[in-house]
Amino acid sequence: MSKSAGFSLIEMLVALAVTSLLMVAGSTLLVQTLRSGQMVETRADIVRDQSAAHSLLRDDLANATLRRTRPANGLDTPKAFSGGYSTLEPLITFTRAGWLNPDESDPRGDLQRVAYILDDGKLVRRAWLRPDAVYATPYSDRVLAEDLQTVGVRFLSKDSWRLDWSGQADALPELVELTLVFAEGDELRQLFLVGGAG
Repeated sequence: MSKSAGFSLIEMLVALAVTSLLMVAGSTLLVQTLRSGQMVETRADIVRDQSAAHSLLRDDLANATLRRTRPANGLDTPKAFSGGYSTLEPLITFTRAGWLNPDESDPRGDLQRVAYILDDGKLVRRAWLRPDAVYATPYSDRVLAEDLQTVGVRFLSKDSWRLDWSGQADALPELVELTLVFAEGDELRQLFLVGGAG
């Protein structure tokens, strides 16, 4: 009489253990791959947003003009380019040229008043419909960065850095440095040429 061929109990247990280990390793690898994909997508969104914000800042500051603009209250002295770190005032305020008006569909010029504001941890670009705005002048806000702890701003003129720029100055700064410090502690420092220099 011949013995029937087959697997012993020990061989079956070893095969099940190896299969279980491979399944656990495979599922762990799959979960980590999915998490990495989500992290890469999140980082790509952040980089895309920061790139768009940088382009907008670069374009605005490159088109900055020295045109003095009346404040909304109509009482204060007109200012051209002003800025500095303050919780009450915008980080930077100026009038820019080169605001496109395709087909001249809107009855307006190419000048636009722009301010960059730190508002509740967000860097906001505020643009008015007219350079000499009053309180009722419509404006548009665009959030450029979120989760900010602080924003530092400096101005370079004649080889020296200043922490503020008076709106009464007779010239534009040569460079503006913006330092964004995020809530996680990451820091992003950017330099922008001002007034047609870039």
